[in-house]
Amino acid sequence: MLLKSKTFILYTTLCLIWGTTWVILKKSLIEGTPAIYGVGLRFFAAGIILLLITFILKRPIPRSREAINIYISFGLLNLVIGYGVTYWATQFIYSNVASILWAGFPIIVVIISHFYLPDEKINLPKIITIAIGTTGVLLILSQGKTFGGNDVFLGMYFILFAVIMAAWPNVYLKKHNHAVDTLTMNALCQTGAGIILLTISSFLEKDQVMVWSPYNIFAMVYLTLFGSIAAWLIYIWLFKHLTMTQIAYIAFSPPVIASFLGWKFLGEALTPLSILGAVMVIIGAVAINIKR
Repeated sequence: MLLKSKTFILYTTLCLIWGTTWVILKKSLIEGTPAIYGVGLRFFAAGIILLLITFILKRPIPRSREAINIYISFGLLNLVIGYGVTYWATQFIYSNVASILWAGFPIIVVIISHFYLPDEKINLPKIITIAIGTTGVLLILSQGKTFGGNDVFLGMYFILFAVIMAAWPNVYLKKHNHAVDTLTMNALCQTGAGIILLTISSFLEKDQVMVWSPYNIFAMVYLTLFGSIAAWLIYIWLFKHLTMTQIAYIAFSPPVIASFLGWKFLGEALTPLSILGAVMVIIGAVAINIKR
């Protein structure tokens, strides 16, 4: 896979951002960021910035029924539930395990696509990669007691739930991508999701106080500017300039980076079986989108 220098730099940057967000997120939770409040504030801030960008660039705001359905499904299922549940569940498990479970996202997307997209039917090679990825997840779940505290299994199951919920709107978007401007969609969805999550936090986390330590300020800025804005803008650019095979390889790097950083800075050691499971999930995630 040979990439031009600009593309390679952006490709590498995206992998680094997605790989580092997990350990930064986990440490911010440890240092006193209420989970739902943290993700809500992150999305709200990112959404406002993206809205300013769409205004400056004079991007359209589609209002068709398909567009509104995308705004609602992507905002609620992908951002509010997908990310909201992930933030909450990461309190109970290792950051590297959360990243590995999310690496299975492309596999879930392919399964759902089989039923809704005529050109995305599951064939024998895809069945094999799904089986590999699923076996990897089961291996990781079998090692759950080594990945955190008493609620580690609860955390892992909720992460899987978040992945499944986030997959459907991506399939719907792929089917109706002509109906929206992707920059406008992300701006509206992140802003709306931020408002909803902050409202939920005001009820569920009213006894928790945000600790505005130097690290938590850094984490909020990093996750907002890089995790929610830069990474998405880079991904959209790469999506237009790379093949789906090249895009699929992006699934490989973040869990590897997250696993190393989690081990290095948070002492998150993985068992041999969990490492094997991680490798199987990553292989499945990469192979599932490679055209044959």
